Amino acid sequence: MKSYVVILLSFFPMIFILSCSKNDATYPNVGILYNSKNSGDEISQEENPRGGTPPPLSLQQINDKLTFMSNEDLFQFALTCGNEGKYSEALAAYNKILEKDKNYPDLYYYQGLLYRDMGLLDEAICAFQTAITQNQNSAEAYYNLGYAYRCKGLHNEAIPEYQKSLALISENKTKQKAYIHYNLGFSYFSNGLIDDAISEFTKALAYKPKDKEIHQKLGIAYAAKGWTDKAKDEFARYNEYDKSTKKIP
Repeated sequence: MKSYVVILLSFFPMIFILSCSKNDATYPNVGILYNSKNSGDEISQEENPRGGTPPPLSLQQINDKLTFMSNEDLFQFALTCGNEGKYSEALAAYNKILEKDKNYPDLYYYQGLLYRDMGLLDEAICAFQTAITQNQNSAEAYYNLGYAYRCKGLHNEAIPEYQKSLALISENKTKQKAYIHYNLGFSYFSNGLIDDAISEFTKALAYKPKDKEIHQKLGIAYAAKGWTDKAKDEFARYNEYDKSTKKIP
């Protein structure tokens, strides 16, 4: 058992420092579907007379298709395309709205999510910052700004954004609060603030006590403090919950 713990302690810190992806503990997209029966649907359903998968549209063709859509339809269309991974269409729709209304509600926030998913972190940071200037009470915008900083390795910049998000988030949003505490703990740990990291991971577990990833990170933080027994307990819980989430064949 001792050798097993040593292997864990040497392997997990590398994952802890490097991991960052759009699927990692972020606020999910709203998933609003574009249901308009007017122009717009054909952009993703262009018929190919020869059959098979239609060729991708050029940026000019996309803009031509979007020209006569209302801002509301453009926004819904952009959300749908973003959720489906059609980033060029989504970005073109957001830009088309901005040509008409640079203060369209929530546009910069969702544009920031799109940029994040595209891997354009500098653009995402700029969009989230603009979203915050429009709505300084948006816990989601502060959170995702912090997460974008984290993905760039700018943990010192991420920490105050997570703290602002915690101050604004509603108490009943327990899942989101767990995510914020988790990511705040991640950034504390990456800045060498181990005690603060332990505190945040513990708070995250209060909301999601069976989350194996939080138990793993808390175990790593305990190991960094030299608290081997506590680390061992957290790694055991990580493996216990990891097995419990696997589907039976």
